[in-house]
Amino acid sequence: MEKLRVNFAASRHVNPPGVEPRLSEEQVWKGLELKAREPENFVAAISSCDVLSDTGTKVTRAVYFGNNPPMKEEVELHHGTIAYFDAAAAGIRITNVLSYDANSELVLTVSFAGGIPGFTPVGELHPSPHELNRDVGVGVELTIERIRELVKEGELVV
Repeated sequence: MEKLRVNFAASRHVNPPGVEPRLSEEQVWKGLELKAREPENFVAAISSCDVLSDTGTKVTRAVYFGNNPPMKEEVELHHGTIAYFDAAAAGIRITNVLSYDANSELVLTVSFAGGIPGFTPVGELHPSPHELNRDVGVGVELTIERIRELVKEGELVV
C-alpha cells in the first residue's frame, strides 16, 4: 500500500489586530530570504543547514533533521512574492507566498505538495481541512512570529 501523502496550504494574516510591530512586505520578504539560508532558526525540526551554493535567487542547501542524513533542497526566490523549497528526492515542494487579501492586508501562505514533512496520517484516514489548517497554520504563525522577533531585536533590517 502506498503511503498517504497530504497536500495542503494554510494562510495567515501577517499583522492581525493588536500585534506589534507591524511588519512590512519588505521585512517579511527579508525574513523569508533568511529562512531559505538559515532554516534552523525558523523550523524547530531542522537541526542544521549547510548552504552548498547561493546565487541570490537560487539556494542549494543540505538540511538536517536531527541525526538523519541530510535532505538536499533547491530554493528559488522570486523577490517579494514566492519562495519555492524543492526536496526532489523526497518528492516534496513547499511554497511560501506573500500576498494581500481583498482588504490590502498582508498574508503569508505556506503550501505543501507531495506531503508534509514530519506529518504521518494514521492508517488511511485523511485529516480534516480544519485539522490541517490548525496544524499547518501553526508553522505559518511561527514563521511570522520569528520574523517579528528578528525585527524587534534589530537583527532584520531593511
